[in-house]
Amino acid sequence: MKLKGFSEQQERRLSKIAHKCFKKQLGKFLQSQKALAIPVTYLILFVSLMAIISVTYSFAVVKISARGALLRASVAKQNMQVLDDAVRSVAWTSGASKAVYMDDCGGIFQTQPTAKNLVLNFTDEQSFHSILFNSSVGKAFCKLEPSEVNYEGLYIRGDGRAIINQSSFTMTQLYAETGNDAKELTLCYRPSATTATVGTSNGKPLNLIRIYILNLNSSQNLTLREKFYLKATASSVATTTSQYEFNQSVSSLAIKAVFDGTLGTVWLPISSNAEGAVVNVEIVVCNIKIQRAGV
Repeated sequence: MKLKGFSEQQERRLSKIAHKCFKKQLGKFLQSQKALAIPVTYLILFVSLMAIISVTYSFAVVKISARGALLRASVAKQNMQVLDDAVRSVAWTSGASKAVYMDDCGGIFQTQPTAKNLVLNFTDEQSFHSILFNSSVGKAFCKLEPSEVNYEGLYIRGDGRAIINQSSFTMTQLYAETGNDAKELTLCYRPSATTATVGTSNGKPLNLIRIYILNLNSSQNLTLREKFYLKATASSVATTTSQYEFNQSVSSLAIKAVFDGTLGTVWLPISSNAEGAVVNVEIVVCNIKIQRAGV
């Protein structure tokens, strides 16, 4: 385009000047874009790094928390085992006692003397039956801290049977369960039955059935936290005897137990002859008192 009032030479000079200015401004613009790109890149890297650190930290916290919960559950388990050892060490010796230390497990230790109702029925599963025992036997338990670990149904000592008849099995039931609002480690004691032929009575073989019961229902109502001492005392050992006479041959009789809703049966061999058998049933109850000790 021809500029009015300018010669051709002047136009070329102005064109060169305009071109140089354009190149200069373009260069400045490009440099500013590069300068802007560098901080944006660093910002993106910084944000990404912070996100990675945050995720890693959260994962580490979760793992540490889970390990802490496992450690505290292990302490609770050890506490309950120590208490069980104390109970069994004083059982059947009236007046015997033992103090134990319970470490801080982060949970809550409690006793419920009126828990765990036990009903024992003596029967031949046909025409004969007799209620031998119907009472609560109590329990002790520890509420665990909330965790993702599932302990439900785990037996640390004993198993789920409501009654046993072999000395090789422990009366202890120490197990994990879910209570009203938390996971719990529960300690209680199921009955044990034995049988033996001990002589004759009225020309019939005399059998002795003995049923052992560890009863915690004389314990204090306790709710304890952190560290403390407990004392287990065998406050008394009581025996009640009932006699049953059968006028026909009997090969076995059953003790049926309903222990806190769980049913169990043991069949005990009975010696008899054509005239029948005589069976003495002894219920031996050891009353264990768990209380706080001022050590």
